[in-house]
Amino acid sequence: MKTVLLVDDDPATIEAWSLCMQGEDCTVLSAADGNGALSILGEQRVDIVVSDWVMPGLGGALLCQTMKNDAALAHIPFLMISGHPNPPAFVSYDGYLRKPVDFETLVAAVNRLCAAKKRPLY
Repeated sequence: MKTVLLVDDDPATIEAWSLCMQGEDCTVLSAADGNGALSILGEQRVDIVVSDWVMPGLGGALLCQTMKNDAALAHIPFLMISGHPNPPAFVSYDGYLRKPVDFETLVAAVNRLCAAKKRPLY
């Protein structure tokens, strides 16, 4: 069973993504911004982070960069989702989907990234 951390400031989006992932036999954790996500990542084992790009406080781009620069978190796949037509080129995310995302596409991306994820070096 995969543990998926969903990060978005829109409660309706979190609810929809949660229902989608729970239907795929995933444990779902959620945060409303990047700071909340980092708190969860410090306490829980997570297999993938699915995050919106633009959020108040610590947004998805900075969350991703923070994770990729932390040896304990860098191995966790990061799926960026945004309504922006052009993904941020300066961010080392593992996958990018444009909103609105249908459930089949989201599930396929999560499964693909989890299957290909790097293992931690420790």
